[in-house]
Amino acid sequence: MGKKILRIIGSLLMILMLIAVGVTGYVLYVLKKLPGQEPTFETIRPADPGPVANGVLVFSKTNGYRHESIEAGIAAIRAIGKRRGWQIITTENGAFFNDNYLRRFRVVVFLSTTGDVLLRDQERAFERFVEAGGGYVGVHSASDTEYDWPWYGKLIGTYFRDHTLFPQTPAAELITENSDHPATATLPARWRKVDEWYNFRQNPRTVPGISVLLSVDEKTYPVGIMKGMGGDHPISWTNRIGKGRMFYTAIGHTAETFQTPLALQHIGGGIAWAGRLK
Repeated sequence: MGKKILRIIGSLLMILMLIAVGVTGYVLYVLKKLPGQEPTFETIRPADPGPVANGVLVFSKTNGYRHESIEAGIAAIRAIGKRRGWQIITTENGAFFNDNYLRRFRVVVFLSTTGDVLLRDQERAFERFVEAGGGYVGVHSASDTEYDWPWYGKLIGTYFRDHTLFPQTPAAELITENSDHPATATLPARWRKVDEWYNFRQNPRTVPGISVLLSVDEKTYPVGIMKGMGGDHPISWTNRIGKGRMFYTAIGHTAETFQTPLALQHIGGGIAWAGRLK
């Protein structure tokens, strides 16, 4: 009996240790204090992109957690662009954000960016681009980006707070709230998807100017220890800054997102709308 009790105690201690390691790693991720990681910034411009027709710039720089789905996302956006006649340029160089280069594009996609990714002069160039009529698309952890840039917070409407954990990527039902928008026009009223469901610091529905496109039904998945958003849980929305258009979607943690027809219709429609593209 004594040996059995010791084995049980040992097993419990092992489980507690694994939970502690997992929670510690998650806290480090949320607080952006990844050991040994320092942000990097670019000051030297990459090669001139030349003339760009129906241009979509995909920016996937990370100074925090890096999603394995980024490469799949780039490939999917390239495929969408090929079908629709868009010219797709990709970069992780913040120095690409200058007036001369940006003015050649219709829309910039922040594809699962994280952390502080631009210097102040680069931020100002992007502000001018959007306010003059350029488009912005944020995918997944684009809301986990540039916490110290007030204009960016105003553009996207809110910031990442935390996400589902234990399980991290449960299946849930999405609700299409606006079927008249190009990002949602082809989506069913309700559809099921596996993802890492983001919770936000402020409910974007309460932000003036925000129009919610999709929400996730918290009754259809375990919200877990992070508690969700209290029942009203927007997951995709639009905004306008100056003459520019903003589209954000929180889906995209897994590479499978970029192989899912409904998700690709949603993301492709959002890019087209933000960039005023066909």
